[in-house]
Amino acid sequence: MNSHPGFREVRESDQQVFPVGWSKELRDKPLKKRLLGKDIVLYRDNHRQVRAIHAYCPHRGADLSLGFCQNGQITCPYHAWSFDENGQCVDIPAHPGRAIPDFAHTYAYPAIEKVGLLWVYPQAVGPVSGPGTESWASTLTPPPLELFPELEDPNLMMSPYDSVWKAHLTRVVESVLDVDHLPIVHNKTIGKKSSTDIHIQFEADHDHIRVKNGSGLLQYTFPQQWILTPAEEGRSKFINFVTFTPIEQEVTAIYGLAGRNFAKFVPGMSRIFSRYSNRVLEEDRTVVESQHPRPIPEALRMEAHVPADGPQVRFRNRWYDFLVNDEPRVRLDQESTW
Repeated sequence: MNSHPGFREVRESDQQVFPVGWSKELRDKPLKKRLLGKDIVLYRDNHRQVRAIHAYCPHRGADLSLGFCQNGQITCPYHAWSFDENGQCVDIPAHPGRAIPDFAHTYAYPAIEKVGLLWVYPQAVGPVSGPGTESWASTLTPPPLELFPELEDPNLMMSPYDSVWKAHLTRVVESVLDVDHLPIVHNKTIGKKSSTDIHIQFEADHDHIRVKNGSGLLQYTFPQQWILTPAEEGRSKFINFVTFTPIEQEVTAIYGLAGRNFAKFVPGMSRIFSRYSNRVLEEDRTVVESQHPRPIPEALRMEAHVPADGPQVRFRNRWYDFLVNDEPRVRLDQESTW
């Protein structure tokens, strides 16, 4: 790939990717979303592929989501400057005969669409300009997004649900790894048959945690994927998947899919599964939003732990490792790393 001042190449290690919305939200008009404190606009090109660029026009800062799409490009609603999928300005109507200046270009974000979700890699690419300069899109594709295979099982009917919590990503992740709270917080839903006497069974490696909980198996992949599957295969199968997106430093979106291979064509059944899943999330939300300090503490000794907290302790070990090593990361501001 050609090097160019101001151009940041996408590397294989840039694998932090987060869902920002549902595919069904993105139709013919641009769609604005927020990720890691940044506003991003998504749109579909002529091939219906999802594209993502910085939300505001570099000319006068107008919101590009108020614009329109044509010829695979997004056009500003203020002065009709047009940008391609790489963030390059390709048309300035006020000066059709002049070369487009470098400052007219903006940033793009690699984006893909999978399992009904819009995923964005928050490492910006660009601006790209100059004669003979190739864009990353012509020579690279975004790093592959590996999901749990159950999510692409054609035998499962998926019921989507989502929520936004005023909580730090780390507290939200811990809530789905915590088996001990089920009979207490969820005593009217998923935890009403659970015992408060916890004998945790789990295993963990660098990026994965697996927890056996009765007839269910919880699996977590760092940093943002969690799934519940049956511990043993049977005729009926139910799964529950959630993934987490840091919108702001202390605001986290949760996107979920509840999948089943039974009652797939019963009218209204998918809506019931979605509503029930959201009810369970709501039971957690109030408690998790109340936690202080807002992120998990900087050391294990700063909070008490018992054997039932084993999976959360392993998550904290992985998080601390992420904070101190040289893994690629993105920043919310000058001081804070997500």
